Amino acid sequence: MDNVGGVEQPKRVVAIAYVLAAIAVGIFLEKVLELVFGALGVNDFTVFSDWTLSTILGFAIAAVAAIVVWRIHKTQQVSLEIALELRRVSWPSLRETRAATVAVIVASAVAAVILGVFDLVWSWLSAKIY
Repeated sequence: MDNVGGVEQPKRVVAIAYVLAAIAVGIFLEKVLELVFGALGVNDFTVFSDWTLSTILGFAIAAVAAIVVWRIHKTQQVSLEIALELRRVSWPSLRETRAATVAVIVASAVAAVILGVFDLVWSWLSAKIY
């Protein structure tokens, strides 16, 4: 990690995030290219054992895009700043997260009951009027 202005920059974590994003985009592009090849009637032949042309093209495009985006100084700087800000966040404990989750579930259930009762009353009232 680089030390800039007394603050360590999480370059390794950001680089790993770029690699994971490239893999996700590669999987997406592979599926899109399979659909495009199928629609155009192009043979999506096997290049290696299980690697088809769409797989290689999808991952190659994703890798090139990740490298190009990483090399843009502004994008790299913003990514590093986001990672630094995430280090400063005070994350809730498991107990706080569980309590907040229970509160949301209870509030949702109460709201559902209130809306259900309102719907029943409204439908009963509408049936009496019409």
